[in-house]
Amino acid sequence: MQRWRNLGYPEKWIFYVLLFIFTVIGMKYVIGTRLPGGGRPPYLFLIWNAFLAWIPLGLAVLLDLIHLLTSRTARLTLSVPVGLLWLFFYPNAAYLITDLLHPFNRYPIAAGTRFWEEISFWDHLFTLLFAGLLGLALASVSLASVHQLVRKAGGRLAGWAFAVAVLLLSSFGIYLGRFIRWNSWDLLRHPGFVLRETAAYFADAANVEHALAFCKWIFLITLFCYVVLYGFARVFRSSERIRGEGT
Repeated sequence: MQRWRNLGYPEKWIFYVLLFIFTVIGMKYVIGTRLPGGGRPPYLFLIWNAFLAWIPLGLAVLLDLIHLLTSRTARLTLSVPVGLLWLFFYPNAAYLITDLLHPFNRYPIAAGTRFWEEISFWDHLFTLLFAGLLGLALASVSLASVHQLVRKAGGRLAGWAFAVAVLLLSSFGIYLGRFIRWNSWDLLRHPGFVLRETAAYFADAANVEHALAFCKWIFLITLFCYVVLYGFARVFRSSERIRGEGT
């Protein structure tokens, strides 16, 4: 039980439940959002994207469970494949922020109109923004959990090197998903084809420049969110420890 507490439980469960509640609220607005002309909700794909965004957090919990195993061999044997799966699916969480483009693509904006004065437009934009914030939260919480395991195993420097490397790789993965339309399933099912096509795409210097211009912003945004979460958690733990020593 003490090892379970050392990993941050049951507080983690409480936080995960809150994230799930906010996800349900967000998906309610996704289903309820309509275009001015009516018809089918235009952003139902976000339900699937939100499900994919939860997979890394589920795998992070599984890694915590594996960490509790008493056998070091079993921990290593299971951690490697599950950790790789976590890395494959991790970009799906922060990917949700790129869906912010859809209101500008799907909402009917007539030329010369002050569309930003229409509450309906803001309903669309804020629905996608809320989903994007959920994705950033899921990504940050998931990374914090795995970062904790790496830090316990390799020290503080290794933990931060791991976190930054994951955010860099995730930025690139989000680019591949948004512009080349690869997803985690493609990499798992057809790794050779994905690698060949990706290499051919980046043989063009213009595509490399395009990717760098996009990835720098994704990396900066995700790093900022993660540092804020990590820093706040550290301050909170320090204050709790000082309060405990004072009593």
